[in-house]
Amino acid sequence: MKITIFWFAWSGTSTIWKKLSERLWYKSMSSWNIMREWAKKLGQTIYEFEEKEAKNNENFDRELDSKVREFWINNDDFVYESRLAWYFIPDSYKICLKCDEDERYRRIKKRENIDINDVIEKNKKRESELKKRYTLIYPEINFPPKEEYFDIVIDSTKIDPDEIVDMIISKIWIKYMTF
Repeated sequence: MKITIFWFAWSGTSTIWKKLSERLWYKSMSSWNIMREWAKKLGQTIYEFEEKEAKNNENFDRELDSKVREFWINNDDFVYESRLAWYFIPDSYKICLKCDEDERYRRIKKRENIDINDVIEKNKKRESELKKRYTLIYPEINFPPKEEYFDIVIDSTKIDPDEIVDMIISKIWIKYMTF
């Protein structure tokens, strides 16, 4: 089974992606991890890489998404966390994790120990730039995507990650494992 997870930063996608792949004993991959590897090769932090390379290289997203497709073609049972994997892995079980903006900002502030106004400003700018970039590169894809594109949508604002993983496994079991 192929599983993809989507939503914006600090909604819990990375935590859920890791926990779900461990519980299912599936391979796991993240576009963010691919970007980290590329950044490391250039001697940059992930944030520097995103700012310098991702935003200024018109082929960047296509290269990243070709890695998503390549992983899809060469693997079976996996969990993939990415902004667009739900689209590029069409036969995946698609999960959307939503999270209240204020809670996402609170999580960033807590982890990064930075001013909440900086958090809000940077995040809004980043998400606006992503939407523009994806709309330009992939006009056929609604970004952010509509909830109806997903098999399950979970609001992670107030739910413990282990509980979310239990919910996902239960839904998968009901959909694919019952006779």
